[in-house]
Amino acid sequence: MEVKMLANTYLVLALLLGAMLPVMLSLATSMNTSEFLLITYALAVPASYALVVFMGKKEQLFGYLRNKKTLALIAAIGLLEYTFLEFGLSYAERFVSASLATVVYRSYPLLMLLFLPFVLKERITKYQVAALSLAFVGLYLALSGGSLSIFSGSNIDIIGFLIVVALTSALATALVKKYNYEMGSSMFIFNLANLAFFAMLFVAQGMPISPNTAGNLVPILYVGIIYNVLVGYFYFEALRMHKTTFLTNVYFLSPFITFVYSALILGEAIRPYYIAIAVLVTAGVLIQKLDKLGGSYIAKQKSRLRNFVIFDVSGAFANTGETAITRSLEAGGRVLAVSMPARHEGAVVKLAKEKNYGNVYTHSHKPIASEAKFVREIMGAKQDDMILFKVGDLDEGEEFFGDMSDLIGNEPQGHLFTK
Repeated sequence: MEVKMLANTYLVLALLLGAMLPVMLSLATSMNTSEFLLITYALAVPASYALVVFMGKKEQLFGYLRNKKTLALIAAIGLLEYTFLEFGLSYAERFVSASLATVVYRSYPLLMLLFLPFVLKERITKYQVAALSLAFVGLYLALSGGSLSIFSGSNIDIIGFLIVVALTSALATALVKKYNYEMGSSMFIFNLANLAFFAMLFVAQGMPISPNTAGNLVPILYVGIIYNVLVGYFYFEALRMHKTTFLTNVYFLSPFITFVYSALILGEAIRPYYIAIAVLVTAGVLIQKLDKLGGSYIAKQKSRLRNFVIFDVSGAFANTGETAITRSLEAGGRVLAVSMPARHEGAVVKLAKEKNYGNVYTHSHKPIASEAKFVREIMGAKQDDMILFKVGDLDEGEEFFGDMSDLIGNEPQGHLFTK
């Protein structure tokens, strides 16, 4: 399957399946939260291990488990993402509706823009800032209960707590994209870390046993297997492959889908101020569609590279068959890319050889043809442009593109330069 088709398939599946989470957590409110989550993670651990075996990544998983630093980092990201999310939503939905909890929590894709310059070195543009501002207006409506006064809401503390949950998910999501660990193995470690956490919480609370555990079998199975394993895998794979702002746009469809699920399953009405929030979010999505440079790489050598539009496209190569790229990514390297007129290809190849730059590729390199085609679309490059990739250390990548800039001079190069 081509990279674009695979990325879009993952995104659609994550969107449709993930939107059911608030509804399922709402169905399980008769159970003690720590008991419910302990059971779901007890299911998630073997289910995610089965995914690792299915993907043929057992050796990679055991390598992560043997490396204490890697294990600790992946586990920390998993706790930051899932502990706050599932415990937070389970607790909050005892006080507010599933739809309102979703509206607040699903602000995290836009809130993630706060972390992009620092965690992923991605450029923030005026379009993204405008969209983020609209998201905060939506949060204000949620905090105020749909009125003009922020103090009129009856559950301000709970909504504020949900905003904190959204922020933790935003940070964790950015970290998942930053560290290019194999996703199936990461899901297993995420689930193992959360199983240990909720086991300790369950014991600390006196091991409360709910009389209606069997009656909650459907939400237990959904959260334990569908959400904690499959949705996580699909979402994070799509996030790595797609441009961050594109995924942000699309994923704001999730609250709308949850509203439908809530109406069908829980009989909840869609309140007027939910619609107001949805309109503001939609406006933010449309604004971001005008954005051409959002998500491009922020270089350290800004003066030397000020005319370049460089993209970090490492996620597009997560499943590449090019061994050298795979090894570099596993060692912490990244894939930077630019588009430029094809007439410079000879000069670029000559530069790479003269200065001994390794892991330099163009779109014409057959083993990465599928990835290059997808990257061309992400970058909005012209069909007759050359796509140039530099794989490895970010500093070396910047040095390479700096030397290339000196070589070809300041001639306007289409998509290579900003306007």
